[in-house]
Amino acid sequence: MKEDLSKKSYAVSKEDLLFDKLNQIIRSNQRFVITTHQLPDGDGLGGEIALASYLKAIGKECHMINSDPTPEKFSLVDPDSEIQVWDDKGTLPKTDVIFALDVNEIKRVGALYAPLEKLKARVVYIDHHISDEELRGEHIIDHEISSMGEFLFRFFRYVHAEITFKMALAMYVSIFLDTHRFRHRRTTALSHAIAAALVDLGVNPAMVHQKVHQTRSLNEMHLLGEVLKGVQTSQDGKIAWVSVSLEMQKKFNSSPEESQGFVDHLLNLKDVEIAVLFREEAKDRVRVSFRSKGGVEIYPLVKKLGGGGHAYEAGVLLTDSIEHAVEQVLKQIEYLTR
Repeated sequence: MKEDLSKKSYAVSKEDLLFDKLNQIIRSNQRFVITTHQLPDGDGLGGEIALASYLKAIGKECHMINSDPTPEKFSLVDPDSEIQVWDDKGTLPKTDVIFALDVNEIKRVGALYAPLEKLKARVVYIDHHISDEELRGEHIIDHEISSMGEFLFRFFRYVHAEITFKMALAMYVSIFLDTHRFRHRRTTALSHAIAAALVDLGVNPAMVHQKVHQTRSLNEMHLLGEVLKGVQTSQDGKIAWVSVSLEMQKKFNSSPEESQGFVDHLLNLKDVEIAVLFREEAKDRVRVSFRSKGGVEIYPLVKKLGGGGHAYEAGVLLTDSIEHAVEQVLKQIEYLTR
């Protein structure tokens, strides 16, 4: 007989402590605000919808508010347009707890940072990025899991919650995106088992792939072509990088979100171990995204630069010109592949 994976418990002792901590926070409070980082992605958005759905189902008051709009390709996780976009002329609802998903630093929520600070409510990070011991002690952080979707699925099983189709779809999108289509190093047998359980609950994998990966605009494709024409590599071919200037983004009427995944294309080069994308966000503000095939850990360097992320996928925002940022970062990264 086929095992019903949707009812299987995936909790183990270490996670039990995190799940119990989260459950206690939820049970002892009534009003919640949920948010994620600026330029929200499928992991954060999927986590918001899944957690908010659960909170509402058990009678809690819950509002989802982000600093930036939901990208069109991720709108499938929020079919009822429940996630609000912060308006600086508005006011935030009174709340007991702020859940910041896929975040381990409150400033990463963008324009919401100052308004949330004024609420003077308890802030709890629910995250899977590498964090120090103090953060892990105060918040809900497990850097070994693949995604917010995987963490929340396991939490819902821990508290014996009913998982609706809406929650299942949101969590599947989260897992699918943050495992890079199930090929990231943190993808495990458990990640696949949970995805299978979500498919059993009605999620259509082909539909998800089409909605999030086959909806590019012609302008975005043209920008990608322009960017890839400028690929450069180190002398030994182990480091590849590209730059996306403000001028290029303006030429193709592109939003910052549209070029976020361009860095992954560089990992397709045969000898490349580390890929880097430099994206100009404003004058003297450069977002640098790092990727590694897995042979070189890049997190320590990115942390030294003031950024964060995972062992093999990380990023940082630099206050610098794009030309100088490229020069300085490459100087510091070359030793990693020697």
